[in-house]
Amino acid sequence: MGRHLCVTACGDAQVMDFNRYFMNDEVETVLQGWTGEYPRLAKVTELGRSHEDKAIHLLTLTNQKTGGDEDKPAIWIDSNIHATEVTGTTVALHIAHTLLTGYGSDERCTRLLDNVAFYIVPRLNPDGAALALSDSPKYVRSGTRPFPFSEPLAGLHEEDIDGDGRILQMRLRDPNGDWKVSSLDVRLMEKRGPDEHGGTYYRLLPEGRLEAFDGVEIKLAKPLQNLDFNRNFPFDWQPESTQSGAGPYPASEVEVRAAVDFVSRHNNINVAITYHTQSGVILRPFSTKPDEKMETGDLWVFELMGERGKDLTGYPCVSVYHGFRYHPKEVTSGAFDDWVYDYLGMFSFTVELWDLPGMAGIKDRDFIGWFRKHPHEEDLKILRWLEKNGEEPPLVDWYQFEHPQLGPVEIGGYKLMYTWTNPPLSFVGEEAEKNTTFALSLADMLPRMTVHTLALERLTDEGDYRLRLVVENSGFLPTYTSAQGRKRVAARPVRVELEVPAGVSPTSGQAKTELGHLEGRSGKLAVSSIYAASPTDNRAWAEWVLRGPAGVEVGVQVLSDRAGTLRESVVLH
Repeated sequence: MGRHLCVTACGDAQVMDFNRYFMNDEVETVLQGWTGEYPRLAKVTELGRSHEDKAIHLLTLTNQKTGGDEDKPAIWIDSNIHATEVTGTTVALHIAHTLLTGYGSDERCTRLLDNVAFYIVPRLNPDGAALALSDSPKYVRSGTRPFPFSEPLAGLHEEDIDGDGRILQMRLRDPNGDWKVSSLDVRLMEKRGPDEHGGTYYRLLPEGRLEAFDGVEIKLAKPLQNLDFNRNFPFDWQPESTQSGAGPYPASEVEVRAAVDFVSRHNNINVAITYHTQSGVILRPFSTKPDEKMETGDLWVFELMGERGKDLTGYPCVSVYHGFRYHPKEVTSGAFDDWVYDYLGMFSFTVELWDLPGMAGIKDRDFIGWFRKHPHEEDLKILRWLEKNGEEPPLVDWYQFEHPQLGPVEIGGYKLMYTWTNPPLSFVGEEAEKNTTFALSLADMLPRMTVHTLALERLTDEGDYRLRLVVENSGFLPTYTSAQGRKRVAARPVRVELEVPAGVSPTSGQAKTELGHLEGRSGKLAVSSIYAASPTDNRAWAEWVLRGPAGVEVGVQVLSDRAGTLRESVVLH
């Protein structure tokens, strides 16, 4: 699949090919290369270690000359939490590459790196990705730790049973089968009608082997490595009996725990994006309850952000509960985006990259329901699109194979990894580019503390001075990020601390002063100007009378958990 790194020097920047997927060692090579080329902007650390003791790399981007990352509002970006969903890694790297190569020449990239911190984890799940990208692939949902049992259960387990480096499908001829050869293209399979009799029918199964096969019953086994990291986060966590793949307890998995620990300790994060595949949709909280249960103001902000995302990516934005449920009477729990929004008040999105049916012209569909019910003609439409636009044949013609347990079967069908799950190579860069614009747009919405006025006035010849400070939040979001964040008391109010040297004393005002939270523009969303009002609720002020000798420097520090830290000073004169 052209997985080799393609990086060439071009002046001070790098030209990279993003129509590709990255192996674990290539991810590390790229990140380390950036730290060498952009030492003032990029830093690589370990978020943690995986179950197999692989490094989970964290890339921190910001201009260190304008302040450290923890002194700035931040955005979190992760990808590839699910093993086979490797497109997200390319998107995450593309975001970083755009910022780094654009710094100094592109106004937006320069402004963002000067004022915002980006925490980017290109591959949260290196163990699972290594299996998926292997020349002898194995597909697991997330990590490689066996769960809930240490030995495989009875039934069919997916596996490259014929050793050709592919995991396809098996079909078994059976008069009671529910599939038949397609009437439109013999390489496709078509569903048997409910009242249809007298034809040749098949059972369709994943390619694989059977554990403890009794010679009669073929059942699908729960995978040996059944963990789903996106069911392991603390929000509304449910045990395995209710939520498959959730793990033994919240954040039980080292990969998830590393993310939970970092995000919880970095309260400067306001927005989080996690990249998955597939469907071409931007998902938002909640997964377990309807929009009516969300803080109304936050819902409006989510909708506005989602509309901006649709403008930039073409992906619609829907709540998981209302538009991405696997069953109308069931919900999924323990998701990352729900956790960071509900517990920490951070606006969060799960971006499902790549929409194969949509690329083939099948729009405005139920993302999950489509797989249960759609015209068979749409299957042919997708195949024709792939044949026209893919780099290699998307389907493997059915061929005979003597299965060691089932006897004669046929193997064939879609190469799912680079057709449905991830795009063909020539479309990866396009996915990365349009999603980068949305990520940068969200970063431009963060709150940001700025000094409106810092004025010193001499009151008396005896060394009395009035110091007046006016600060404002110049960002779109408030300094508490969201109404949910305010309810959870997730961020402290804005506060000011004077750094008064010996010989200087405040005679009026406190050295430590709390200013409260400052609003952003997100509370002013009405687009009709008829009754418009724009109060200055994004500003606050403090004033002190100081006594001290001329020539002494007094420091002023403005602190906001979510909007950044400012450090200014005045010299008494």
